[in-house]
Amino acid sequence: MTNTEMIKDMLGRQKAFDTEVFKKHNITSISREQLESALFDELGELMHAQKVDWCWWKFSQEPKDEAKVFEEYIDVVHFALMYEIKFGSGCYMDEDIKWNYNKLKTDLGFGQAYAFSCVISLTRDDNVLAYIIALGLHLGYSIDEIYQEYIRKNEINKERLKEGY
Repeated sequence: MTNTEMIKDMLGRQKAFDTEVFKKHNITSISREQLESALFDELGELMHAQKVDWCWWKFSQEPKDEAKVFEEYIDVVHFALMYEIKFGSGCYMDEDIKWNYNKLKTDLGFGQAYAFSCVISLTRDDNVLAYIIALGLHLGYSIDEIYQEYIRKNEINKERLKEGY
C-alpha cells in the first residue's frame, strides 16, 4: 500500500469506529471544541509519556517506555483522523506531510510543548492530520509503522467499546 492508501484505510476504519461509538453513546455528532479538547488531552498524555526528557526536578522519574510513547502517539492519531473526517478536506497527501514536516521542524525550534500546541492552531487551517503524521515521522516512526500500530490499537478500542469502556 502507498502512504496515501494507508491513511485512507485508517480514515475508513476510524469512521466505522466513530459510527459505533456514536451509536453506543447515543450521540449524533461532536463539536469542534470537543475534538480540539480530545486532541489537546491526548497530546498531554503523549508529552507525559516522554516526561523523562524534560522533567529535571525529579530523581524518581520513570525511564521512558518507548512502547507507551508510541501508544500515546497513536491515540493522538485517532483524534487527528476524526478531525480529518469531520472537518478536513484531504490535506494528508505526501506533499502535505512533507510541508508539515518542515513546519514541525521549525516549530520544534521553539520546543516540543510549542509544537504540540500548534496542533490546536492547525485546526483552523486544515493541516491537523498531516502535522500529526509528520510528528510521528519526527518521533522516528514510518507511516507503515503508524498504520500497523493504528490497526492494533483500533482493535483494542473496538474490544473496549464492546466491554463498555
